[in-house]
Amino acid sequence: MENKKKEIGIASEICIWKDKSECGDCQLNEDIFCHPQLKYMLFFALPLLLAIIPVTLGMAFSSFDPLMKFFFFVGWIAYAFFFFFILESYVICNHCPYYANESQRVLHCTIDKGKLKTGKYNPGPTTTAERFAFAIGALILIGYPVPFLIIGGLIIPLIFLIVGAIAWLVSIQLKVCSDCINFACPLNRVSKSIRDEFLKRNPIIKSAWEEKGYKID
Repeated sequence: MENKKKEIGIASEICIWKDKSECGDCQLNEDIFCHPQLKYMLFFALPLLLAIIPVTLGMAFSSFDPLMKFFFFVGWIAYAFFFFFILESYVICNHCPYYANESQRVLHCTIDKGKLKTGKYNPGPTTTAERFAFAIGALILIGYPVPFLIIGGLIIPLIFLIVGAIAWLVSIQLKVCSDCINFACPLNRVSKSIRDEFLKRNPIIKSAWEEKGYKID
């Protein structure tokens, strides 16, 4: 047991990294995903396909010359890698309890399984600068195809991109963000009562939030 604590570091003091047998009378798993569940990945990923597939097909069969198509796809994929594996991981995901295991080089949460851990776990809330960087980065990721689609007259893929982005946001807000334990994320929608109950069970996270002015009811 002691070896395991040393291996995972600060995660040993966070409830989601403990054996389920230690949950006792805690019922938080009914309201938030303390442990990975496949349904959250589906709610997160499937709506994205509504946007990505039409845009990909539209660009692939567009009148753009092969070099332009190459730069489009390489640029979008490269930026997506930067956003998800570096920027988002460094400023948002690093506040999540799933990030705390020091023995893991990648995340093992439901949604971001396999994402590189490019920052250091920070149990406190995000800063204004982190939220701003995340918002700008996300807008660039979603908006990247828009100029290409407009120039190429690809109106239908553009409509699918907009509808897909809206569907994705609605889906995660209703089905994912409402249960997510990364309370620092700007999109998080867990109720304050549930958040407070989780913090009370995790003194390290509770202390970090209270240091930033958070009040527990």
